[in-house]
Amino acid sequence: MNIEKFLYKHIIKIAIVISIPLMLAFFTSKANATGQFDLGGKIDDGDFSILTSVDYSWQGKRFLNDVEFDYRFKDSDGKVKTNRGLIAFKQRYEFKPKQYAFGLVRYDYNEFRPMNSRRQINMGYGYKILNSEKIKLSNEIAIGVLNEEEFIIRNSLWFFYKVAPKIKFTNKFLYESANTPLIRNETSFDYLLTDKVKIGLKNVYVDETFSDNILSFNVGYAW
Repeated sequence: MNIEKFLYKHIIKIAIVISIPLMLAFFTSKANATGQFDLGGKIDDGDFSILTSVDYSWQGKRFLNDVEFDYRFKDSDGKVKTNRGLIAFKQRYEFKPKQYAFGLVRYDYNEFRPMNSRRQINMGYGYKILNSEKIKLSNEIAIGVLNEEEFIIRNSLWFFYKVAPKIKFTNKFLYESANTPLIRNETSFDYLLTDKVKIGLKNVYVDETFSDNILSFNVGYAW
């Protein structure tokens, strides 16, 4: 395979995929913000894949704001195998130390499912089951509208474990009940090379009209 031609074919996609999460982080930049940016991929004989994500949070006057972005693309022997992504914005209001209400707007795209786009607006309740520096566990349940016409119930379970000072484990599980239900589970191991730079393994499993599983090695930046 001619690598120069291959890169030329995908250079615009590469530039867009890398720049979107960086722009999200830059334009929502706050002094009291936290977040992380991950980038992974592969260029091999006949194969090209790129994976990128950003998680960004900042505290406003009344609400805690979260932005999530994720995009995955794979081309094998000139044929697109994966082309999917999501972007979400959530605002949380903590009315008790372990309890909060939230609103969520989310857009999920997958080129290869019958319902290419899943647009949704949700309102829900979250509870921090565990909230120590080493272990965090929280659950959210919400109701909303999918694609302006369908009622949806969603449940999300988030788990974080600080295995060692520089090793972190995170798992995010999501279930959406609808005419076309969706299950998404994201698991990641991260190792901090410095206070800001990290490397890690991430696996994303999605089950909707068909199942899709992607394992990747990523380089990231945390702040």
